[in-house]
Amino acid sequence: MNTWEDFDSEARKVDNFTKDQEPELVQLLQAAIGLFADAFSIGDNSDTTDVTLSKMSLLSQNFATLKCAVDLALRGYYSQSNNLIRIVYENWVAFHYLTKKPDQAHILLKPTGKQLPTHSVMLKALGDDFSKDKLKQWYGVLCRFAHPNAAGILPQISANFIPDETSIHYGTTYKKHLFRASAYNICIWTGINLAEIDQWIPNTNAWYQERNILVERILKFIDEENKKLKACLPLREPTQG
Repeated sequence: MNTWEDFDSEARKVDNFTKDQEPELVQLLQAAIGLFADAFSIGDNSDTTDVTLSKMSLLSQNFATLKCAVDLALRGYYSQSNNLIRIVYENWVAFHYLTKKPDQAHILLKPTGKQLPTHSVMLKALGDDFSKDKLKQWYGVLCRFAHPNAAGILPQISANFIPDETSIHYGTTYKKHLFRASAYNICIWTGINLAEIDQWIPNTNAWYQERNILVERILKFIDEENKKLKACLPLREPTQG
C-alpha cells in the first residue's frame, strides 16, 4: 500500500468533484488569481528603489500564497487554505506600513535578522488611515485557523464514517459550506490585492476593464454569501423595556 499515493488520489478526486459541483465559483477563483498574475507581467518594473522592490515582493508572495490557498481549497483542505490567508493579511499591512515608512523597506531586502515591527505596532503607525477595530477583527478570525481553535479542529472530527461512532477524520472530503467559506476569504483578499497592484499598471491598459468586471463578480458572490449568513443567524429576542 502506498499511503501517499492513496491520499493524493483522494485529494485529486475531491478537486474534480469540487469543480463539478461549483464550476462558476471555481472559475471565479481561477480568473481572479490569473488576473493577479497578469498584473506582474504588464506593470511598470522600472522603479528599483528599496521601497518599491519590497512592496512588489510582498504582493508577489501574496499571489503565490493565494494560489496555494485555492489549490488547497479545491482539494478539500479548507482549514489549511484559510490559514494561508493570514500571511496575505500580514503582508498587506506591511505593504501599507512601508508606504508610510519607506525608510524601513531595506529590512526586507537584507538577511540581517532584523524584522519589521509587529502587527500591532504597524497598525498603530498607520493610524486613522485604517479602521483598527475592523482589522483586529479580521486578524482574530484568521488567527483561529493558525492557532489551536475549534474553527480548525472541529472539521477533523466526524460521525459519518463509522456508524454510531465518533472518529478523527484525516485526509480530505468535499464539504460545500467549507469550500465556499474558503472561497469567500480568498475572493476578498485577492480583490484587495488587485486594488494595490494597479498603481504600477498604466491607466490605459485593458487590464482595468477585466479587473472591474471581475471585482463585480467577486462583490456579487460576497454579497450572496453575506445574505446567506445573515439569514442563518438567530434572531435576538426583543429586550424588555
